[in-house]
This record gives sequence, structure tokens and C-alpha cells, in this order.
Amino acid sequence: MPDSGNASANGALQAIVDFLPSGVSLFDRDFNMVLCNRIFRELLEFPEHLFTDRLPSLEDLALFNAHRGEYGPGEPANLAAQVVERAKERRPHVFERERPNGRILEIRGNPLPDGGFVSIYTDITDRKRAEQEARRSAHYLDAVVNALPQGISVVNEALDVVLWNRAFVNLLNLPEDFMTPGITFADVIRFNARRGDYGEVDPEEKVRQMVDLARRFERHKLERELRDGCVLEIEGRVVREEDHPVGFVTTYTDITDRVRNAETIRRVRDLMSDAIDFSPTYIWETGSDGRYSFVQGVEKILGFKDDEMLGTERGKQFCTEHCDQDCLGPGVRCDRMEPVRARETLDRCTLVTRRADGSVVWLSSSAQPIFEEGGRFVGYRGVDVDITELSLAKRELEQMALHDPMTGLANRRKFCARFDLERTRQSETRKSFALLLVDVDHFKRVNDQFGHLTGDACLRLVANQLSTALRVTDLVGRFGGEEFMVLLPDSTPDDALQVAETLRSKIESASFPLPDGGFLPLTISLGVARCDPEGGRDFEAILEEADRGVYAAKQAGRNCVRAGWLVPSASA
Repeated sequence: MPDSGNASANGALQAIVDFLPSGVSLFDRDFNMVLCNRIFRELLEFPEHLFTDRLPSLEDLALFNAHRGEYGPGEPANLAAQVVERAKERRPHVFERERPNGRILEIRGNPLPDGGFVSIYTDITDRKRAEQEARRSAHYLDAVVNALPQGISVVNEALDVVLWNRAFVNLLNLPEDFMTPGITFADVIRFNARRGDYGEVDPEEKVRQMVDLARRFERHKLERELRDGCVLEIEGRVVREEDHPVGFVTTYTDITDRVRNAETIRRVRDLMSDAIDFSPTYIWETGSDGRYSFVQGVEKILGFKDDEMLGTERGKQFCTEHCDQDCLGPGVRCDRMEPVRARETLDRCTLVTRRADGSVVWLSSSAQPIFEEGGRFVGYRGVDVDITELSLAKRELEQMALHDPMTGLANRRKFCARFDLERTRQSETRKSFALLLVDVDHFKRVNDQFGHLTGDACLRLVANQLSTALRVTDLVGRFGGEEFMVLLPDSTPDDALQVAETLRSKIESASFPLPDGGFLPLTISLGVARCDPEGGRDFEAILEEADRGVYAAKQAGRNCVRAGWLVPSASA
């Protein structure tokens, strides 16, 4: 008869291990499995058929694992035998194994008094990833802190100095080997007092005073002149957890030149303070595929949460500042990050993107490629700085310098620059382009009869009608008065005549509304000039040809189009 007491004990033991949060396996002295729980089978992904007829032996499980590559390359029978031989040593062990599916297990094994063996399997994947994230954060913190020109020290609640940077050591002129783990706030004060940094004072009394002040955990700001004449601004900020002070962050700024220019130093101090408290930057890291693997601080600049960015492709997010496409238009983008594709260093590269709310933002991006020891490229690590205000101011100045202030169209300077660019491009493409000269008919009469304000409004109407009727690649400019110029890239003379007629008809149909409810009819006369690849003529010669066309249109009664090359020149 079966031993009912033993069976009952085994059943109770099985019930207990089934409720444990970790995987459990128990083998007897001959390494035959006595029991295991569901979590054990799930964590190690053992199929149910291994446990159907009987519980497997250690050799059975090892051979199964070897066949599916769990132990790496090698003959499965040999690999399984090695596992069994190690088990026979019956030594307690703790190790970690990363399974092929990426899951990381902690395996703890202990021998039993009767010769058996029990093993506990715990999934520590999340913990390992958290540790990796913590190491990455520490790396960034160390890089940022040591890159700051300001000295920084962090003191905990017990007044131990737990963090400092190179600038702190240099500014306080401390010995190279002075700052070591375990050093206290009192140790630093005592060293400074003994060498006379606080004047003629009793070092221990000074230490007592400063420690008493520090224990109040009050924000403070002061200036201190060192023996070498260097003046430091020292600012301490309290670190709190749930409104309870747990330490101090102190910054040390060299303000020696303040006496020379107090206003400049004030701005620098404010900028430095803002840079520490409200830095307009975020840090990021991408894998070799260009997708974000780490982002921190992006929400305050772009409005996206950090985890929203993970896995997205960085290159598709941006276009470059000088891109000639409308990259910020709906559904349109460009990817012009050639240095990244070439795995080169980015040094303050200006990029353009959109925030989560749809607004445009300009960023200055600096980054370094990351390579493993063997030279394999694994991604990029960088910092983006928000430079939107500076970029907008720059673009506003460019707008003022290159555009007509009344109509917003290109001015003569911008138009001529674009003409030169088309000439250069024409030498490669060997395609024709064309110029249109547009003159508003009887415009003096409009100014005389209705006033200059109405005249200006009419010019803006004409400018808008011309712009909206042309291609994106075309350029409309105002040359002054009632004269406009249109540049038509990649256009034959016949194309240009057809476009000119379209513009003439559009203006004729767009009467200007008057305050009394009436409408002021407007018409234009247009002259067309050819820009052939073989011609070699300069801008003034082509403009003169278009002007002949306008003159011929005026002579023909206005509101019409004439080809300038069909009108004899005055010198002919």
C-alpha cells in the first residue's frame, strides 16, 4: 500500500511551493525531480509534455535545454553531462542567467541533508533594467556636473559631502587627494580655516559655527574672497523630500571680474542660475538604428513625455535650418542629417521640429557617436538646446533685409540672388527659365483719386493674387512703386506667356472693394523675357527685355501680355 502519510506530506509541500512567487525545483540524491511549481516551468519555458507521465530528471531537463541552445554552442549530450557533473558537487550557488528570450533569472541552489538539491528561480529582469537605467543616469549626472564651469557640492542630512565636481576642487584650491568618499562638511571647513581662508579665526570654533548654520538647512547666498584674490559667489539650495530637508546643493561661481563690469556679471549670474534651475536642454541616446533608446527632459521643450519618444526614429523628427523644402508643412519633411549618417560628431547643428502643440521649435544639437571597444557603432548620445527665440529673431532680421515691408514679397536684393542661383543651376540642367515684369495699369490715377492708403491696399491685393496663382518654386518680388517681377524656373517662352496670361486674367477678375460699396477695377500689363541656357545675358539685359514687353503692352492699350524678345530694342 502507498504511504498515505508521505503522500499527504508531498501534497502539502506541493501546495506550498505552488503559492511561492518564485520558481522552485526539488531533486533527490539521484537528481530525479521530486516536485516543482508552475512558475518554474513558465520561467524556464519547459513544455508540458516533459511533465506528463512522470517528473523529469535533471539530466532530462539539461538535455532539453542543451538542444534548444540554452547553454550555448556544443554537443548537447556533453553540455547536459557537464550540468549534471556540476550538480554532483552539491555546492551552494547563486548566479544569473540571461535566457534567449531576454529574461534574466537569478538561480539559487542549496544541497539538502539527505543528498537532494533545491533551487529557487527568480525573475530579476525589471530589477536589472532598473540598475542599468540607474547607471546610465549616474553617467549623465557625472558628465553634466563635471562639465559645468561652476563648482558644485552636495551635502546630505548628516552633513557628509556626497558629490562634488572638478570645478569645486579647483575654485577652492583644494589638494588633489583631499576630496575622498566619506569626507564631511566639517572636514572641508576645518581645512579652509586652518589655512586662513576665513581670516584670523579659531579653526574649531569656525567649524562649530558653520556646522550649526548648516544644520538649519536654510537657503543662503554670499560672496567670499579667497587668499589669492579670487571672489566666489556661494549659493546654497535646500534639497527636500516631502517638505523635510535632506541636504544642500551648493554652487560656487567665480565673480572676480564683477568690479570691472557689475552689469555683465549680473547677467552672467542670472544666466547661470537659470541654466541650473531651468535649463532649456534635454539629453538623449539612440541605438544603431537611429531610434531613441533613452530620453530625459524632453517634455519641457517639446511637450512629449520621455517614454513617448522611446522607439521613435530621431531622423524623421527634424529638418535642417537651411532646408529649401517646406519641411514644416502638413505631411512634408526632410531627413538631412548627413553627419549622423556618416557617424560624425554633431557640433551645434541647428534643427527644426514641432512641439506636441504644433508650434515650431529650433534646437541646437550636439552629439557624439558611440562605439564599442571593438569599433562597432552602437548609436549616438547627445544634448539638444532650445534656441527658438534666437532663431526667430534671426529670421525676422532676414525677413526685413530680403523682403518688401509693405507686401511681404521678395525685394530686389533677394530676387537678384535667386536669379543668380537659377543661372548657376541652369548651367547644370540646361533648361530655360523666364522673367515676367508686371506693371499695374493707371496706378497714379488710383493714388490721386482714392489716396495712397487705398493705393497701398491695391498693391497688397495684386501681390497676394500673383503669389497664390504661381508654383511653390516660382518667386514674386516687388521692385518698387507699382512694378512686380516674377521668376519662373524651368519654363519655356511659351510656358511663360501662358503663365503671364493667367496672371493678367486673375488680376482683372479681382476688383478691389471700396468703402462706399463699390469696386475699383484693376488691370496689369506684363512683359515676358526669355532666359535661355545659351544666351549668357546678365540680369540687367533680361530685365531690359521684359521692360520692352511691358512698354509694348502699354502701347497696345494695357491689360495685355507682350513678349519682350519680339519688341525691337532702342539700340536696334
